[in-house]
Amino acid sequence: MERSLLKQCINWESLGMEIVGEASSANEGIKLIDELKPDIVFTDIKMPGIDGIEFSEFILKKHPSLIIIVLTGYNDFNYAQKSVKLGIFDFLLKPIDENEVLNTAKKVKSYIEDKKREKKELEDLKRQLYENLPYLKERFLNELIASNLPENSINEKLDFFNLHFKNGNFQIAAIEIANSTDMGEESRLIQNFKVSNYVKSYFKKLKNIIVFSDQMNRIVILSNDEKIDLYKICMRLKNKINKDLDCTLNIGIGNIKENIAEVRSSYMEAVDALNYHIAVGNNNIIHYRDVQFKESKSDSDTMHLLNELKFYLKSGLEDDAINTVKEVFSLIDVKSENALKLIHVSALNIISVCFSVSLELKENFDDIYLSEINTYNKIVNIETLPEMIEFLSSIVINTIKAVNKEQISNINNLIDNVKKFIEENLSDSNLSLSFVAKHFYLNPSYLSRTFKKETGINFIEYLTNKRMEKAISLIKEKNMKSFEIANAVGIQDPNYFSSCFKKYTGLSVSEYKKLIKNTV
Repeated sequence: MERSLLKQCINWESLGMEIVGEASSANEGIKLIDELKPDIVFTDIKMPGIDGIEFSEFILKKHPSLIIIVLTGYNDFNYAQKSVKLGIFDFLLKPIDENEVLNTAKKVKSYIEDKKREKKELEDLKRQLYENLPYLKERFLNELIASNLPENSINEKLDFFNLHFKNGNFQIAAIEIANSTDMGEESRLIQNFKVSNYVKSYFKKLKNIIVFSDQMNRIVILSNDEKIDLYKICMRLKNKINKDLDCTLNIGIGNIKENIAEVRSSYMEAVDALNYHIAVGNNNIIHYRDVQFKESKSDSDTMHLLNELKFYLKSGLEDDAINTVKEVFSLIDVKSENALKLIHVSALNIISVCFSVSLELKENFDDIYLSEINTYNKIVNIETLPEMIEFLSSIVINTIKAVNKEQISNINNLIDNVKKFIEENLSDSNLSLSFVAKHFYLNPSYLSRTFKKETGINFIEYLTNKRMEKAISLIKEKNMKSFEIANAVGIQDPNYFSSCFKKYTGLSVSEYKKLIKNTV
């Protein structure tokens, strides 16, 4: 009668529910539930054999998602409530009231729909999770190389992503593609994917090597195989990529670490080594242990070298000028994040020196200005130190050629100025070929050759003759001792002066004085 009343008291179909079965005892109900697998079960608390509470406890163990509503008389209500911890959803007090049944049914329906929606959402989230597992795995690996993760967190994530490492021997290699500066973004990304897939395929059969990309789109190789020489295998990989993909790479390799938590350190070393390609050029494999890092020097050191460069340019000293350019760059810490920027700045300073020398030659300003702008544009697109030095060396050579050309065209004026300078500085004991050459920004050898060619006499002989001429003049004009005359003509050694004087006149200083006195 209770079951019949329960079936008929409300319109179950209007609620989207269907009564699929009924049983007159707990045992019969258990069999029916196993067979029909319903969403909701209404059970009386009093039944033959097993009561409703025991029945509920039994079936909830087998079917934990089942919704159970217990019908109970007033006298059993307190007893039924004590069993709520079993997981019974609700209680209905007999005699059955259709409004109570309706409200309970609506509440159950809402609960089931919420649960189904939650279940579906959870399933959708799980599906998304496993669809994105490769991405999440790569994100974890990026956390591993970039953050100081606690060891327990690392182990938990390793288990989740089914990553199994052996103890010890962790090492990182970082690969960067040397893209052409005129390559578009789409082409660059396609090339990166192509190389990344190639590297992953290359290491596919090696279980203890993982390949992924870091946040800067570098390809990262994480090795946990003590039998593998990562440097040698990367060398073979680079050569194959050069050949098969016609692509230029730079690879940095960190040191071997003993603990998974130290992988970050090996990665940072690999990146530092990789950045060193700025100093050695593209298509190289650089191991951190082989790199000699040093701190950048002060601006005053750079300015000193730039002043030297200007002197060498004006002097036509090509080798010295190029070596000075190299010295300027040797002051830069190529390990620093701003290394490339510092290289560009130094290059622009060198170019400015070259063009300032060109302007001093009174060349056409407009031509020099346009040439300088074009050169600056080229500089900002150069990304390695060897390329930069090669480019600047060509600028230095061209500048020196222009200097030499200008010097040749003004050679007569130059010799006249040299002679005048000698006349004005005869009393300076430092006056020499190198002293005069430095004053006029000339190569001493060049000045020596040119002077003899234009005057017919070598520089030293000319200087000595001029000093002797002045010495004779002083003997005639003033009553000076021999050592005073020597000092006055820039010769500090009196004996050497006497030797030069006798060679020039055929007489000693004292003999010459007597001759002059007797003549007078």
